[in-house]
Amino acid sequence: MSVETRLAERKGLQAVDVAVVAVLLAVGAVLRMFTPPFAGITPNFIIGMYCLAILLLRPRFPEILGIGLVSAAVCMVTTKSVIPFLNFVSEPVGAIVVGLLASIKLKNGIVEYIRPFVITFLGTAASGFSYVGTMITLLMFGGKNAPAFVALMTVVLVTALANSILVSVLYFPLKSALGQRR
Repeated sequence: MSVETRLAERKGLQAVDVAVVAVLLAVGAVLRMFTPPFAGITPNFIIGMYCLAILLLRPRFPEILGIGLVSAAVCMVTTKSVIPFLNFVSEPVGAIVVGLLASIKLKNGIVEYIRPFVITFLGTAASGFSYVGTMITLLMFGGKNAPAFVALMTVVLVTALANSILVSVLYFPLKSALGQRR
């Protein structure tokens, strides 16, 4: 069965889809825990993996929200942040942005090849900006701690770039493998 047929017929994520999400999130967690920092920044690859899962599986809104919440729980286990519960704000936001952008129909061509990069970049940025925005609101950084804000924004943008590259490299081979399997 082709991916398009499966997507049109289904009423929710199938067991194999849930397994794909679980494996991708586990890969993201392992990458996050064992990737050495680059210039002091360790990208959150869990975000990249849920972006990849959403792009590949095209889940419905409740499932996207669920992926975001499960990702938040996984992030809490692997984070170095002093406020890990903020992931429960940022990861659903990122997942929803990816889901909304993935639902936009585009014509084939060069756009189809850069689409995973752009959507992952924007989804990771949305997650990171919502995390930082919530943190700043809670800690009342505001203008008093502008260097911390700049440092956090740098982390968000570097992570967005790293995730976008990773998803772009993995998207088409995985899409092909999932399509051949079903």
